Amino acid sequence: MSDRNARLAGRRRVLATGRAGSRVVGVVVGLLAAAALAACGGGPAVTPTTMAPAGTPDPSAAATTPAAPTPGPGPVTGITATTLAVRLPAPASRVVALPVGHRLLLLGGLVAGTTSAQVLTLDPAGGTVAASGRLPHATHDAGGAVLGGAALVLGGGVQASADWVQSVPVAGGAGTVVGRLPQPRSDHVVASDGTTAYVVGGYATGAELTDVLATTDGVTFHVVAHLVTGVRYAAAALVGGALWVVGGEHGGTQVDTVQRVDLATGAAAVVGHLPAPLSHATATVLDGTLLVVGGLSRGAHLDAIERIDATGAPALVGHLPAAASDVAVAVLGDAAYAVGGEGGTGHPLATVVRLTSGPASPAP
Repeated sequence: MSDRNARLAGRRRVLATGRAGSRVVGVVVGLLAAAALAACGGGPAVTPTTMAPAGTPDPSAAATTPAAPTPGPGPVTGITATTLAVRLPAPASRVVALPVGHRLLLLGGLVAGTTSAQVLTLDPAGGTVAASGRLPHATHDAGGAVLGGAALVLGGGVQASADWVQSVPVAGGAGTVVGRLPQPRSDHVVASDGTTAYVVGGYATGAELTDVLATTDGVTFHVVAHLVTGVRYAAAALVGGALWVVGGEHGGTQVDTVQRVDLATGAAAVVGHLPAPLSHATATVLDGTLLVVGGLSRGAHLDAIERIDATGAPALVGHLPAAASDVAVAVLGDAAYAVGGEGGTGHPLATVVRLTSGPASPAP
């Protein structure tokens, strides 16, 4: 956008006052969960995962090796946000949203304030949402991916972090536990290219995690990289052969870093900094562009939709209809859909918002 610098400067001034609704750069999380998940523990016993050889890069090398340039995020300069008529049956946040054909599967989350095992099918074009299955275990603050024709929900938890990998048929139905993570994990992000899912950061045993795990089936995992800084509640997505990790929390403090992991080499680097610290935002990729949606900064919920370019620099490209954090976002066709989340006072939302390339939505 031509007035990008003016907008960023304006957001810095708003953030300096701590005023709610400020604009800063930005899955699949609120402050309410931090206390609930402070004590991590394992999930129920299941058949142990087969661990592939780690091949873990040296963390110190990863922290100092610059990431190789790639084509990177694309040229979207404006996002139009439209609230749809369809609504969730009950307000929900911290949900896993996965695209399946022309529908979205919505799995688990906090539903009306309670950790849920529900599976919903949302048809944005048809304007319908319906129950379509159940997870074996209620969970929130989890990540998910569609692999091998099944919807997988990895980790999360209720009062403590869990290591289960839950599988649900993409057509709906009862879920099963098919494996387990190498350790209990919550507050992480899962980014997928359709064949491999990457589990990024998160929280376990009292600390943020640096390892990035890869799996093609939800049963076998191996370490492919380490983040420069371990984070929970970050936003992450795959663009241009790289994993981008935006913001998050470390040691209970929000961070402003943009980390990039080259998945071909495992090299990780901090490639940029946000104008202000950010957590509980959600990342997605629309038309080749990395977008960061909503989030929290210094106690304020955000309505900003930001683009992160190939250098790690942010630019404001639109606004949500209302400030929100912990929004579930997934792409269907030429649009992304932002589902639920937590509003400006921490209350859960039932809204479904369509995000498309076009003129930027004005601030509400």
